[in-house]
Amino acid sequence: MKVRDVMTRQVVTASPNDSVQAVARLMADAETGAIPIEVPGVGNLVGVITDRDIVLRVVAEGLASTTAVSEIMSVGIEGCLEEDDLREAVRKMEELNMRRLLVYDNERQLSGIITLGDITAEYRDIADTEPRPGTGVQT
Repeated sequence: MKVRDVMTRQVVTASPNDSVQAVARLMADAETGAIPIEVPGVGNLVGVITDRDIVLRVVAEGLASTTAVSEIMSVGIEGCLEEDDLREAVRKMEELNMRRLLVYDNERQLSGIITLGDITAEYRDIADTEPRPGTGVQT
C-alpha cells in the first residue's frame, strides 16, 4: 500500500505572518490539527503549526492570540512522497515521534498530509474485511 492510498489530499496552508488566532480558526474550519506554513506568492514551505504548538507555545506561555505563527511554528519539515510505501512512512513517523507527515508529489510539490488517524482508519477498514488470524471469522 502506498502513502497516496490513505493520505488526505486537501491541505490548507497559512502565512508566517498570520496570527495564531487566525490559524486556530482555520484549523477549526478545516477540521485539522496541523497547517503547513508557506511564504505567500512563493509557495516555499517554511514550517508547520499544530494544535499542540498553540497549546504549549501560546496558551501555556500566556502569549497573545495575535502572536505571529512564525514565532511558534515548528521548523524542519518532515515529509514523504505519495509513492512511498505506507510502512516506510509509519516507520519514519515512529522514529521521529511524529503524528503526521507532509506528502509531496514527484515534482516535490505539497500534495497532501498523512496522519496517524488516516493510517488507523485504513487499518480499521482492513480489519473489518479480513478474517481474524487463526479464526476464519470476520471482525
